[in-house]
Amino acid sequence: MAQAYPLPKWGVTMEEGTIVEWKVQPGEPVEVDQVIGQVETDKITVEFVSPAKGILTAHLVEVGETVACGVDIIVIADDEQDYEAYRASKGT
Repeated sequence: MAQAYPLPKWGVTMEEGTIVEWKVQPGEPVEVDQVIGQVETDKITVEFVSPAKGILTAHLVEVGETVACGVDIIVIADDEQDYEAYRASKGT
């Protein structure tokens, strides 16, 4: 099953983050704690790591876009079959 994951809150005062770079593209496998991208906050730039093992299915936020903490920013599928099912459901 494909699962969406939100932008984490890395500090008490953090309210939002801007995607600086995606290091893994949709369709590529990911491991737990693998760096997927970089997020800039009001104080630091931090690496966003994969919370799960699977296939990165989608970036829900584009590079340069700013979103609030808790907003879903990626989707990870369990395996190739789940990845294809997600893509089919989105018409991609």
